[in-house]
Amino acid sequence: MKEENESADRTSEKPASIDFHAPEFNMVDDLNDWAAGCQSYEPLGDVITADMRHQMERRCNPNGEFPPDGPVSPEGRERKSGGEVSVAPVPSEETPPLAVVSHGRTLVIDTDARRAEECAARLEAEGLECSVVLTTAGPAPGKDVLGPFRADSVTVAGAFGGFSASAALNGDRKPLAEWLADKDLSFDLVLDLQPQPSYSGELLPVGYYAPWRDPSGLEGALEELPQMRGRFTRPQFTAFLASRCIHGRSRKSECRRCIDVCPVGAIESLDRKITVNPYICQGCGACALACPTEAIELLQPSRKELLEALSRAIQTCRGERSGRTALVVSDEQTGAAGNGSALFKVEQAAHVGLELLLAALACGAGPISVAFGQQSTEGIRKAVEGQVQMARAVLQGLGMPADAVRFRGDAGAESVPPELAAFPPPQDAVVAPDRRKGIRLAIRHLCRQSAPAKKEIPMPEGTPFGAVDVDAARCTLCMACAVACPAGALTAGGDRPRLTFVESRCHQCGLCRDSCPEQAMRLSPRILCDPALADTPVVLREAEPFRCVVCGSPFATQAMVERMLDKLAGHWMYASERQLKRLQMCHICRTRDALKSEDRKTWMP
Repeated sequence: MKEENESADRTSEKPASIDFHAPEFNMVDDLNDWAAGCQSYEPLGDVITADMRHQMERRCNPNGEFPPDGPVSPEGRERKSGGEVSVAPVPSEETPPLAVVSHGRTLVIDTDARRAEECAARLEAEGLECSVVLTTAGPAPGKDVLGPFRADSVTVAGAFGGFSASAALNGDRKPLAEWLADKDLSFDLVLDLQPQPSYSGELLPVGYYAPWRDPSGLEGALEELPQMRGRFTRPQFTAFLASRCIHGRSRKSECRRCIDVCPVGAIESLDRKITVNPYICQGCGACALACPTEAIELLQPSRKELLEALSRAIQTCRGERSGRTALVVSDEQTGAAGNGSALFKVEQAAHVGLELLLAALACGAGPISVAFGQQSTEGIRKAVEGQVQMARAVLQGLGMPADAVRFRGDAGAESVPPELAAFPPPQDAVVAPDRRKGIRLAIRHLCRQSAPAKKEIPMPEGTPFGAVDVDAARCTLCMACAVACPAGALTAGGDRPRLTFVESRCHQCGLCRDSCPEQAMRLSPRILCDPALADTPVVLREAEPFRCVVCGSPFATQAMVERMLDKLAGHWMYASERQLKRLQMCHICRTRDALKSEDRKTWMP
């Protein structure tokens, strides 16, 4: 016992090991540079290594016990077993903030040499380190002896604390660090005084100042820039679950919705895999809105916060009155609501999705007007318009007026439609575990009030809800569709030739259709009004197994064997009846028969 106590004392004296997975150790500051020593590994799916388990044990409760659900997979927090997918909600409160260090290195871009030099001198007097680039025709492009660097054009990428720039000169474009012969040159801040900013994205990030349109804005930028030096923290706005992403899984129809809609270029495709740079992300939420598989989830603000705030706004405006309330949903830059209408403001226009619109209807709002300012990019506007169109399709399928959800200013009913006025709304918003479940719960509430009750609602093409139809005459139950399905909506039947489908998991991504060699799959966009029915497995195709003609073991389906006999008829390797008969044997009997036959000499060396 004494030896055990001494051993315990020696153990307690050891310093705690450093957790290199923590975010504070993945940054570069003035004291340490561990970037060259960090290495990332490919996810191992359901495999949990000793290091992964050690990291999970460090995050256990003080008693050293795992949560009731067991260890959580470090890659995406998903578990797959028995063909089913169990997804745990992303804990936004556990997501650590990002640390940004700004040393005050500032890039000044202008077409006016005198103004650029004056601004740079003022900023340097405040402690910033400035590099000036002129993009106007000068006496001699390039680096003058006593003047700033002159270039034909400049392109800036990155984010606050890590901007990078490239310059084009006489048709040659390369990084600005190479032009200035400083390989370590990078910028924390940018002051862009050109008529058209040089930033590669559609929206300007934090730390990028382009006040040329407003003369008073230049003075404000010059006063604010010196304050943007030091150590800052910012939240992580989104969470990316790689196991749900369908990018790079199809050679026929590549999904690029999040890449195309991102206004700041925070999402890229590297080696056919999506990467999200949280330091560039500005939290507009467009990627989460456009993603059909919910591989990107919005953390700031969370779904729960949005839905609860929506319910409070509707209840506050309605007060003691019964019936429905007109609602205006707008971003922060849009004007106030009209008389008698509730106003619900969101930080970004892309926060207005199908779940929020249907939840508003289920909480007692209607009609709903969506409004956003001109600062929203074209991609975000189209994404929000797509969500509004889906909400209108739901209303139309339920027999309600489609214009009860519209954009502000569009022609439509200004008062509460009588079809909606008769619907008794609930008092509180229902917060479901995920967005798809919340949409189905809201539809179920609306469907219960419709007459007659609807079983399903047809939806337009591109909707991430629907079923899969199988052409029984073509399908051979090869199960290529089940292998390709990323969400587990299509699963094989185990020891029997059976294809099972769960509609609530289907995102209509089309991978099953693209992978089917017989072109037997067809997508059918729709929404079932009963969530329980959508969660019920349905057998799409089932057949008796084909048994080996020698030993009687099942090894394929009748349709698959017939398809092989039809396609290989006339092939030189199956010219005789005995060779064709091997196609009806299992792999063991086929091998034995081939080794005993004399025709093996025709193809063996």
